[in-house]
Amino acid sequence: MIRLRKLLAIAILGGLVIAGFLAGCDKFDPGKRAPNVPPETTLSFSPDEGDTANYRVRLNWFGWDEDGEIAYYQTVWDWSDSLVDTLTGEIDWDKADWRNVVNTDSVFLVSASEDTVTEDRGFEAHRFAVRAIDNELAKDESPETIEFTAFTVVPNTTILRGPAGVTGPMVTFEWIGNDRDGVITGYQYNLYRWDDSTSDWILVFESEVLPFDEVVRIFGPLAGRHKFEVAAIDDAGAWDQTPATSIFTCNPELAGPKLFIHSNVFETFTFRGPVWPDRFNIPIPIFAGERLRFWWEATAEDYGGEVLGYRHAYDDTTVWPAWSIFDRTFQVTPDLGRHSLYVSAIDNANVVTRGRVFFDVVEASLNEYILIVDDYNWWEHNPQWGTDAERNAFYDGLLVGYARQRVEWEPSQHVDEGVPQPPDVDALRGASTVLWYGDGQQTVLGLAFNPFEVTYNALAGYLRVGGNLILCGYENLWEITGEPYPITIAETDTIPSNRFVREFLHIGFGESSGTAANKSAPWNYGYCFYGGEPTDPSQFTPVYIDSVGPGGFPEPGKWPVYTWSQAQYRRGGLPQIEKIEAYQGSALEFLTIDSYLNMNFEGQPCGILYLSGDNHMNTCYLSFPLYYMQTAQVQPLMDKIMELFGEEKVQ
Repeated sequence: MIRLRKLLAIAILGGLVIAGFLAGCDKFDPGKRAPNVPPETTLSFSPDEGDTANYRVRLNWFGWDEDGEIAYYQTVWDWSDSLVDTLTGEIDWDKADWRNVVNTDSVFLVSASEDTVTEDRGFEAHRFAVRAIDNELAKDESPETIEFTAFTVVPNTTILRGPAGVTGPMVTFEWIGNDRDGVITGYQYNLYRWDDSTSDWILVFESEVLPFDEVVRIFGPLAGRHKFEVAAIDDAGAWDQTPATSIFTCNPELAGPKLFIHSNVFETFTFRGPVWPDRFNIPIPIFAGERLRFWWEATAEDYGGEVLGYRHAYDDTTVWPAWSIFDRTFQVTPDLGRHSLYVSAIDNANVVTRGRVFFDVVEASLNEYILIVDDYNWWEHNPQWGTDAERNAFYDGLLVGYARQRVEWEPSQHVDEGVPQPPDVDALRGASTVLWYGDGQQTVLGLAFNPFEVTYNALAGYLRVGGNLILCGYENLWEITGEPYPITIAETDTIPSNRFVREFLHIGFGESSGTAANKSAPWNYGYCFYGGEPTDPSQFTPVYIDSVGPGGFPEPGKWPVYTWSQAQYRRGGLPQIEKIEAYQGSALEFLTIDSYLNMNFEGQPCGILYLSGDNHMNTCYLSFPLYYMQTAQVQPLMDKIMELFGEEKVQ
């Protein structure tokens, strides 16, 4: 009923009643009661008829009764079409499911998800009726009605935690939904398995509607390819039409968190699952006196899990501490013998990863011999530059007459799976000083710092417990760090190889002349090294190249002189010499470069010496091979270095 028409009818009715009363008052019977007039109802605020409104809809109504008062109201939503007479279109209101109310307004939450749902909107048609009931229980026979369409913004869903790519058999999902015009009331998810035989996704788990605060689920054990999808539901009943989806593959062999055990002396160990690989049942030799510090961490992110705790045991595994998220570190200075550190991590599915660090502690006497490491390119790619045997004789001859015997480490005689090896703990433990020369271009020095092959750097450990090192040859900084020149070592550098350069060699910068080779510009050409000049001639002697040819050293030389006729240019110096700088002034730059043509290297340091003061942990780095220098000059230089290292010469 249209409200204006109702008000007009009421006014006319009132006028007729008054006129009748005035015309026929003489016939009024005060003993007879007039029949009750039913109340009237109108909607004072509502959506426009047939329009679209938000699913949070406000409605206001009121009623009046000319011969009494309104007792209450009745409301009904979305009555069934079965109440409508198919011939007359009249509605049998007495069969409607009315709800008694006393208020005259309300904000209703109506659904907006059944009739039409697009990707970002939900729409649904609704109808509402209200009628007044008077104090004699008479009811408005023509209730006020309104029909409109409710709309809502469809919610969206985001997966916060879940597996990525290939993962373990246990997976965890966590998600969240948001709705721009309402609140999330629940979620529903599905888990599918890929069936190779049908090339289709097979539903393996479908959830009921979850409450809004249940947003984490654990599945497993699973194997193979799977798909998970989850959709949020808002308070209008609308579903996310584009559910959050994750496709992943479960590998049962990847069970448990990924556990990383770090150490100050070992490389990082990685474990996964309850059983560690067999290689961790082979003990790693280390030197006695090492102060070991371990710290560990684990992650379950790749399968959406959460690490809930850690625990560890040292040697004795009969008693384990309780799981704790704070159990993350362990320190020890181990005794001689065999030891194990066991570390475990547990995730929110109670899956455990176990790791083991297994090591043998051996004593380093450091007083039995001088070790010479022949790190020359052992396949002798250019014999005219000197053979391996000639180098052996040269370096061995420099150390004749010292109290301790000389022992040579020839990498080609220590081969593992076809690869020559650097000296190990057993070879280094008795050495008072190590003379390591890398005169070739393929050395084992870099292998000693290769984290993919080495778990304990024996050379670094040897120096930590008091050994001495003389390191010389071509581009050894590049061999150690694996970095291109120029090489800069920062205070914050944590890479083990770079830390070795900083903490033991005390070098902070290095650049190779070999990177500037250019025959068209001889002044930049890399063959630039004539020799090294001491910064303190009273302590050290100069060393110059032992060359042969016009103007060369009169004795038979070790380094040939070449001439390039196109530019009338003679190559008279050694290639690939590094200019180096001590790290923050922590060591003595005791030799500088006497350069040929390349003035960028003239006067730059080429020798750095670090002395601890007690004949232990001393190091000397020479950025050129001693072999090509004049033997008569190299010998006093070597004798002075050995004297500073505490080595006794008896003849």
